[in-house]
Amino acid sequence: MVVVTMMTSALFAQNEEDMSSLLPQINADSLLRTVNDLESFGSRFALRDGGNREVAEYLVQRLGNYGINAVIDSFYNESSNWIAGDYAQWFYNVKGVLASENPKDDSIVIVGAHLDAISYDSNYGLLEQAPGADDNASGVAVMLELARICHENGLRFKRDIHFMAYDGEELGLLGSYDDAWRRVESGNHVAVMLNNDMVSYQPDDDWRLTLHWYDNSLDIVARAAEICSQYTNIAPVVPTEDENVNSRYSDSYAYYYFGFRTVFAIENTFSTSYHTYHDVSDSNNYDFLADVARYNMAMLVAYTELDNTVGVEEHTVAAAARLYPNPVTEKACLQYQLSDNSPVEISVTDLLGRTMLQQNLSVQTAGVHLMELDLSQLPSGIYLCRLRTNKGAETLKITRK
Repeated sequence: MVVVTMMTSALFAQNEEDMSSLLPQINADSLLRTVNDLESFGSRFALRDGGNREVAEYLVQRLGNYGINAVIDSFYNESSNWIAGDYAQWFYNVKGVLASENPKDDSIVIVGAHLDAISYDSNYGLLEQAPGADDNASGVAVMLELARICHENGLRFKRDIHFMAYDGEELGLLGSYDDAWRRVESGNHVAVMLNNDMVSYQPDDDWRLTLHWYDNSLDIVARAAEICSQYTNIAPVVPTEDENVNSRYSDSYAYYYFGFRTVFAIENTFSTSYHTYHDVSDSNNYDFLADVARYNMAMLVAYTELDNTVGVEEHTVAAAARLYPNPVTEKACLQYQLSDNSPVEISVTDLLGRTMLQQNLSVQTAGVHLMELDLSQLPSGIYLCRLRTNKGAETLKITRK
């Protein structure tokens, strides 16, 4: 096994100022909230009564909260599985699209993870509870966190981004095979598919991430390892050919099978709760998961490129806004400075993207301004305060005690 530890000064077409602004916004508490929500379904086993439709509906709503046009992409499958036997069932993929406004080409970047889970006993008897916190609520949480960051910063890219959640992975990569085949039929061009599967179980003193590779995308895994080293505290691990056999057992393999280029990220220290009812949120390392999300965000920017006519200017007010006190008990003061006369929009959202407070102000003059925010009616928790002017936007985290 090769542990990649090299550092690089290469920018991979992404702006360092953008990365230094975007990556700290990725939030471990936000990721934990998603994992908890998915765990709360009790089971996400694809063959349970009704299947995973409710899970898919939840994900469509979450993506919609972040301005992503999302739909349930259902499909029917009749087959037999070694553990579940014969089945005939509807499955529910989720597909969200963030369209480019100034495309460089017709290629798509996919961020994907499987939404289903499975749990069985030592004799491979299926269990009713399948919380699947690490496998694979963690990967879905990364996908949603990237959607949140794109939304909160008003980012636009030079390639379309597809946010995908796959059903039926535990029964043989059913959802990803279905989606990849549809893309072949539709003539889609995929620049890269970023797959995250089990990315939150890792000791505090050993942050490593395995990057499984495919022979049509060796340059992508090299780029992924370098980006991981450059932008995170994780040591990327690129397996040898003999150790890379596990590349067959996650959704990225379905894309590789149909000729698409992809990379598969998974925790290096494997979860001890794999496919059991013990795979719960308390077992995971959310600071590590946040760094996995940062790796994904940097990869997303590298393969899509921020649209400089829209995205880069989003950070022009980054140093001119602050909130105090923080944490806050009831009321906070937002101080900001305008370089030019501008209308101002101020909003406070929760980590699910729901707007809790909003103020649309008329044109304000250049200079320093103060705005009091009354948060006394909000439950305790973490919120995001967003300030938008005609120069761009700034997002600040605030904690309500």
